[in-house]
Amino acid sequence: MVYVLLLGGSGKTAQTAHALQAAGHRLDVYWSRTPMAPDLPVAAALRGGLTAADAVIDCTHPFDETLRRIARGLAPDLPWARAGRPLWSPEPGDRWHSVADVAQVVTALPAHARVFAATGRDSAEVLAHHDGPVYLRQLQRHADAAPSGCTFVFGDGPFDVAGEAALLQKLSIDVVVARNTGGAAAFPKVAAARALGLPVIMLTPPDLADRPVLDTDAAVLDWLATL
Repeated sequence: MVYVLLLGGSGKTAQTAHALQAAGHRLDVYWSRTPMAPDLPVAAALRGGLTAADAVIDCTHPFDETLRRIARGLAPDLPWARAGRPLWSPEPGDRWHSVADVAQVVTALPAHARVFAATGRDSAEVLAHHDGPVYLRQLQRHADAAPSGCTFVFGDGPFDVAGEAALLQKLSIDVVVARNTGGAAAFPKVAAARALGLPVIMLTPPDLADRPVLDTDAAVLDWLATL
């Protein structure tokens, strides 16, 4: 049995946690946001969880660099792996342009284009530098004012391709901006862009070359067996 600290925050967290429990491993979850699965045991303090753990499984959102950086700094010598979904890949006919950060998104956007972005609230201030309207998806409702030139578009999943295509057409969108998170839940907006022939500027997640990336729960269990 291995005691695992799971860094949680993505939709895969609960699935991986239950697979670890079923295999007999002990675990706690340190959540980067409000717990998404309240039935799982929680590590109240990151430092405490890392001190007790034999290994770390990173199930954070693919773009949550902050928690990964802090945890890595607190426990640089712990065995560490990333449990994540395979990233999306373009198909023939897709008009994808990959960039590394939101600043590069703004540079890549055509002048005056009408933009639909699903890149998180923190990206609003940077996207507002674009010289055309930006419609920024928000999954959680809030009362914050959007910066000039940016409009928050609230929506509750699950989303489907037909609904996303209708929204893009209603807003007269020219370009879709998305984060490559992998998985089916977030893909309908990209599939809608494909169906409408729209270009997509795709943010690639931070490089995780210093640790293994395991895309199935079986691979996670096999990795733990080597420790």
